[in-house]
Amino acid sequence: MSSGFFREKIDSSQIQEIVREMVVESERKYQTLVENSVVGILIYADDHIVFANPRFKEMLGYEEEEYKIMKIWDFIHPELRDMVKERAYQRISGQNPPAQYEICMVKKDGQPIDVLLKSVRINYEGRPSLLVYIVDLSQQKKAQREIKELSTIVESALIPIIKIDSRGKILYFNKSTEKLLKIELKPMKGQPLSKLISGIDPTEIQDHIINKTKKGGFDSEILCRRADGEPFRMRLTTCPLVDEKEQMIAIACFLIDPAFQQSEKNLLNAQDEHAPGLKTFPEPSSF
Repeated sequence: MSSGFFREKIDSSQIQEIVREMVVESERKYQTLVENSVVGILIYADDHIVFANPRFKEMLGYEEEEYKIMKIWDFIHPELRDMVKERAYQRISGQNPPAQYEICMVKKDGQPIDVLLKSVRINYEGRPSLLVYIVDLSQQKKAQREIKELSTIVESALIPIIKIDSRGKILYFNKSTEKLLKIELKPMKGQPLSKLISGIDPTEIQDHIINKTKKGGFDSEILCRRADGEPFRMRLTTCPLVDEKEQMIAIACFLIDPAFQQSEKNLLNAQDEHAPGLKTFPEPSSF
């Protein structure tokens, strides 16, 4: 064998050192990931929490000396504790209960918090244990409630409200619109807004409304038509609905009866005419 067969020779100690450095770096990255995770992470072994990351403590408000003497179901709403306890034991014993589910936990201050809980069976120091992930759903649930409330408000509003896409296709209108136009939403979905407009060129009017809305909004009287073709005049006000890039993706349209608008104006004028003068009081005397 020629002496030039190996140009470099790496002995076993060098290989071990390289592997050790790779393991240390891997552990460091893993620890950073766990410590800075937006998800609560804990390890549950022998009916105790043996590890919890900072996010778990932040979510529930307990300190390490407190949560380490508590059972995992102590954090759960009382009505759900038995279910969580049973599923935890099933998972640890090797059975297959639901791997993840939404549940209500309770913070240290007594406030409830909606979370998504997921558990995985692991071996921790030779013992069957649970690796548990907890995702805070409170903001998501709050947003869902607000969306539901807004939907109820829009649906029950006395003002006709129509939503169209950026090309003028009808996406939605509320009950007041159905009543005003004497038409149902289902057959109108996907139809152009011009179907609800009367006049010489409804398509041109629709395009004008879209272009004006892109620049900030449209506000003018237009001639609408009901399902039977009957024309009537309404004031149309629009506003753009934009995405995170400020690009218009839809348009909100509000229809107001000009007669109603005028009657409101007359009422306000009448109130102004008969309003009593403002009383003036003398300046307080100084002592």
